[in-house]
Amino acid sequence: MAGGPILTTVHAIELGQRLRAHRSALGLTTGAVGTATGLGGNNVSTIEIAKRRLTPAGLSRLAEHYELEPAEVAELEALRVATERRQWWNDYESVFSDEFIRFLGLEAGAAEIREYVAETVPGLLQTADYARAMIKGGSTYIRPVDVGPRVESRLARQARLEGPEPVRYSVVLGPASIRMYIGGRAVMRRQVEHLAELVERDDEHLRIRVVPYTVGAHSMIGSSVSIMSFASRWVTDHAWIDSITSTAGLVDRRTTLLELTASFEDVFERALDRDDTLALLHSVRKELEDR
Repeated sequence: MAGGPILTTVHAIELGQRLRAHRSALGLTTGAVGTATGLGGNNVSTIEIAKRRLTPAGLSRLAEHYELEPAEVAELEALRVATERRQWWNDYESVFSDEFIRFLGLEAGAAEIREYVAETVPGLLQTADYARAMIKGGSTYIRPVDVGPRVESRLARQARLEGPEPVRYSVVLGPASIRMYIGGRAVMRRQVEHLAELVERDDEHLRIRVVPYTVGAHSMIGSSVSIMSFASRWVTDHAWIDSITSTAGLVDRRTTLLELTASFEDVFERALDRDDTLALLHSVRKELEDR
């Protein structure tokens, strides 16, 4: 699997946003466009938010109605074709919700990811054994037959950390994330070693930090948030929020993203620096070895 961004989902969003911009510039409603083109107002709406695929005939009708120039139509058609490519996460559509599949597509196409996780190691940094232990213990609703595919998909996501175009990934771990015995002492020791190895790489695209207990209360305490940014100017930031007190899901509301980003930057600044994070990881690894 290539390590560069997979832009299928990002292209679908760009296509929808560009079509929406043309409609808005003409002062038309989705209902009016749907009636005039025969696509239906609801279909036009779902195409614009990238939740319905656009056919060649559908694009042709919209382009004609919006009186688009041939060069613009060619660009939109290239985006449309790109949205039809099947990607690795499509193999897991029977395992995950539509919302999570969309998240996987966004994560795969992100240029930058900033993540805070309070109690666990995030999926992009997990070892296979840790991932399996997390999935088995994470929910009583996960069928045993789905554990293997879920582990596979979690490891597949990690391709974005490698290759010629790795994602810029900054992650802050809560103090409990490196001390909770997920999978037992041996599994956790290997997981902490893996984190230390990643920090030791001193990769400019990968920044791992741990918040010490001494920081106390902060703006992201108790949260699990992944903020994704994209190279395309047409695609706004998205966040995946996962909490035991609310439903997990994607957020693209600008004010919410601004708050989350500011909170992340604050907690990143308050976390241990690279050297102190590495020293803490080595200390925890030794504790797991000695006990």
